[in-house]
Amino acid sequence: MQRLYRTLTRGRMMFAALVAAAVVTTVTPSQQVTAQQVTAQQAETVGQSPAEAAGGESSENSAAQKGTTAKNSADKSEKAAWISLTGHWKACQFGGEGDVILKDDVIKMEHGDPLTGVVWTGPFDGDPPKTGADDSKSKHAKPLPRDNYELRWECRRDSGYDFLCAFTFPVADQYVSLVMGGWGGGITGISSIDGRDASDNETTMFMSYEDKKWYSARVRVETTKITAWVDGTELFSHPRQDHEFDIRFEMDPCTPLGIANFECDSQIRNIQLRRLQASEITAAK
Repeated sequence: MQRLYRTLTRGRMMFAALVAAAVVTTVTPSQQVTAQQVTAQQAETVGQSPAEAAGGESSENSAAQKGTTAKNSADKSEKAAWISLTGHWKACQFGGEGDVILKDDVIKMEHGDPLTGVVWTGPFDGDPPKTGADDSKSKHAKPLPRDNYELRWECRRDSGYDFLCAFTFPVADQYVSLVMGGWGGGITGISSIDGRDASDNETTMFMSYEDKKWYSARVRVETTKITAWVDGTELFSHPRQDHEFDIRFEMDPCTPLGIANFECDSQIRNIQLRRLQASEITAAK
């Protein structure tokens, strides 16, 4: 009997020990939450996210997300800033031109017989250094691109009836003019493409312009095409391959970059340019 009693007693003690061990190793859901909170607090203390503190796949996902964010930020920062084109304009000598007034970043061109205009005197990519006395103000300007760039401006006609703005700009080693309101006031387009004026080519648009109203314009010269907008609306996007670009002979004094009007009073302001970065040029191709 005593042996049986001792055996039962030992059995009860072993069973109690097993139950106690099970209680110690069991973690309730509330205790799990508390543990996760502690992990998060520790992670914040060392500057990590909870996922990074936990390690494993969550840490890898976080690193991938950071890489994507950094790449997106880099893509956005790749666009070059717009630069203001001021301080290097002079009046064109057409013969019969009206007065030109340059004041407070606004170019005012008065009625000519028939043309009045201005030309940019600063350097362009590939130009030799300027040394003449007449170039003392412009020889220190940064060169402008002849290709792969955007150009924007605002213009208005105060009185008259024909084009308020014909903006001439380079297309590599050639030139074109975006004519706004030509041929009696109703034509907008590029002069010239394959010898055809803005009134008779694929860019011809019929648009009227109100007097004393500002219009915004933008052109984009890419390796593959020329695109133009007025007031944010795309007018055309014309391919460059297999086409020749030129200007009307009257606009020669405006090359390589210049502005003219025809038998009207008009104003131009906020002329800006930016280069296209390598990533933008690649995307365009």
